[in-house]
Amino acid sequence: MIGKKEITQFQLIFLLIHSQVGVGVITLPFDVFMEAKGDGWISVLLTGAFIQIMIFLFGALMVRFPTNNLYGIVQSLFGKWIGKLFVFLYSMYFIAIGGLILAKFAYILKAWMMPLTPKWLLLLLMVFTAVYIVKENLQLMVRFFFLSTIVLIGFIGLTAYALKDANLTFILPIGTNGVLPIIQGMERGLYAFQGFELLLIIYPFVQSKKKGVIKAATMANIFTTLFYSFLVLTSLLFFSPEEFKLVPEPVLYLIKAFSFRIIERPDLLFTSMWIVLAATAFMNTIYASSLGLSTVMNSNKIRNYVIIAACICFLLAMIMNGSYEIESMSRIVNKFVVFPFALGLPILFLLISIIFNKKELRNSG
Repeated sequence: MIGKKEITQFQLIFLLIHSQVGVGVITLPFDVFMEAKGDGWISVLLTGAFIQIMIFLFGALMVRFPTNNLYGIVQSLFGKWIGKLFVFLYSMYFIAIGGLILAKFAYILKAWMMPLTPKWLLLLLMVFTAVYIVKENLQLMVRFFFLSTIVLIGFIGLTAYALKDANLTFILPIGTNGVLPIIQGMERGLYAFQGFELLLIIYPFVQSKKKGVIKAATMANIFTTLFYSFLVLTSLLFFSPEEFKLVPEPVLYLIKAFSFRIIERPDLLFTSMWIVLAATAFMNTIYASSLGLSTVMNSNKIRNYVIIAACICFLLAMIMNGSYEIESMSRIVNKFVVFPFALGLPILFLLISIIFNKKELRNSG
């Protein structure tokens, strides 16, 4: 029987998809276009391939520590006190990401849907909903994610409608800008994929062998990569290069250009679906951070720490006002926080465990 803190291999797929697909989905095409121009879709595909390599490296670390998640691994590698320092830093990392998610959520919602609604009220509603779901148990959270996946189908359907006005000349000739812009586009695309590192937090709770966990993570990454590539490619085919520079949220502008007999403002319907994706991404961050805080405090209950993490995220989001502040903070976090914590440190932990031959006595998977 699966416990409340345990999920199946199938459920892990949806958890990882919703950890990656979040607020950045509507700005990703613009972000990669500013670097790679018409080759932005190639940048996204290459980013997905790079993330897959990281998943395999995570798998190597998981095999060495089959029953410990990242928070337990760092304590095994560095001892209790230094290990808990790493756990605390990772908790703050997820809180910083959660604060950015809330700030972007409030900004987009006020700009496109509720301009007169106070920012604090929008944030409070999001925080309350997330805390209500996350504080219960992991299974309830993942079941909500499974139901929320229908939103992704809606995203694909509405975006695909734009292909009737596609213009292939907007992305031709392919590769005309060279390799360097494509690589620079990968850097911007990587931020949208942020969340894949949650695998290192969740995998001990999955009722599957480690090969099954890697398989589930691979399937989630393939879906996310194809989903993002489709959105970027469709946007590139719909907007001319000159128009693209003027639309920082191209996916929303793309939907707004449509006209249906039964739906007067399809962009509002699209924004409503996007709110669900923002909520699921935020839930993942406060779950990971509260799990870390409870580990630091040697507590088996995360409810109080879910509230603490969510409140800190709320305060961070309230501090960031306007697109300039949000974008500036986002660039700082992406360059100096996401790269070390999502990529650098896990690789370092794997190397240390191999060099010093540190692993759990019992092995599995």
